[in-house]
Amino acid sequence: MFLAQMTHGQLSSKWISLDGKVINEALENPIEAKITLESLPYGGDIRVFHSEEETGDFSFKVKENNKYKVTVESEGYIAIEEEIAIKDGMDELLFSLMPSGSGATLRLDINFKQSKAEILKDSYGELDKLLNMMNEYPNMEIQLEGHTDFRGSASANMRLSEKRVKAVKTYLTSKSVSSDRIKTKAFGGTQPLSKESTEEAKLNNRRVEARILKAE
Repeated sequence: MFLAQMTHGQLSSKWISLDGKVINEALENPIEAKITLESLPYGGDIRVFHSEEETGDFSFKVKENNKYKVTVESEGYIAIEEEIAIKDGMDELLFSLMPSGSGATLRLDINFKQSKAEILKDSYGELDKLLNMMNEYPNMEIQLEGHTDFRGSASANMRLSEKRVKAVKTYLTSKSVSSDRIKTKAFGGTQPLSKESTEEAKLNNRRVEARILKAE
């Protein structure tokens, strides 16, 4: 999906900022992607940019009144192509990519009671996005992967991550998703995103991800 609105103004050749975001179509979370701009009609100006991993945001300068073919690509997602005409005052662009089934990993915003496998109620909305995705693609298969912070007992962390992914699987199967479509894998604290000691780093390390094994 590509969203853009343009305002009318006088023609000029000034440089303007082109801002936007790349997200996962199903869960609406940010994606790091390669964005290629190719000027139209002859492709004389070709440039490559990337969206930020944490936010999905991108921003770069382009010439007003030029037309470009935009290609957005990310590993594990179906690439998309769009044509845009650059105008001053354009709204932010939004590119939504769908997993292709070749190993895309979706970071799920799921919270649990501290040191427990009990899913907190504020996570149900995220779980329902995942549920909707699996209902929309009835042949999709996923692997739920559980991670904890690396501090503390390695064996306890492994057990906790295993219980948490099983809790997520139980939620999905309770909504009529076949158990055969959901695998689980526990990593404990063996794959931290950060080894910093800040609370934010610890929170990011405690996560559940969904790896797309099959999309069609």
